Amino acid sequence: MNSCLICHGAVRPLTDALLKQTAWRCQACHAVFKATSDRPTKTAEKARYDTHQNSPLNEGYVAFLTRFIDDAISPFIAHGRALDYGCGPGPVLGSLLQERGFEVSLYDPFYYPDTAVLHTTYDLITSTEVLEHLFDPHATFEVIAKALKPGGILSLMTHFVPQSDEAYLQWWYRRDETHVVFYHQDSLTILATRYGLSVVGCDETKMMTLRKVSQ
Repeated sequence: MNSCLICHGAVRPLTDALLKQTAWRCQACHAVFKATSDRPTKTAEKARYDTHQNSPLNEGYVAFLTRFIDDAISPFIAHGRALDYGCGPGPVLGSLLQERGFEVSLYDPFYYPDTAVLHTTYDLITSTEVLEHLFDPHATFEVIAKALKPGGILSLMTHFVPQSDEAYLQWWYRRDETHVVFYHQDSLTILATRYGLSVVGCDETKMMTLRKVSQ
């Protein structure tokens, strides 16, 4: 690996003896990503997603997404057209947003693969626990940014990577084979700036809210 997937900065290897993998940590934006050879096949990826218990009957999951709405969406936008990007097989977040008055469209490459929804624009785009699965973060951000209206809101959730190697190697989140890239707040800020987005909200662990700069 020659450079960072996010900022193209210099990287160094990070040996994960438990998973028998080599990850790479960017020395500039602090992102960590697994080697290309350790990415799952599409079949294995979908098989893993099929095991998720993300349904409206899962009270813990509903509460988890409700907190996301309260912290990363509601302070910045109250209504409009919304796209849940990477919604998964049970689009619980979309239903919760509809209950709050949003008009919601869904996209997921495995479960809601109609790309027609990506060729219009939205006041709000959400993407929860999706970014860590991306083989090409820049390509996805480009698509999302084009689908966001000027002044629109992009609300993201992904667990931010620990900055020390020791903490990363003890981190449970890296063990999922479908999690291939992990972001620091600096990593996401760089992506945001590259695609005309500015940070308007961020917590310390997993949520970031962006606004598309008016054009």
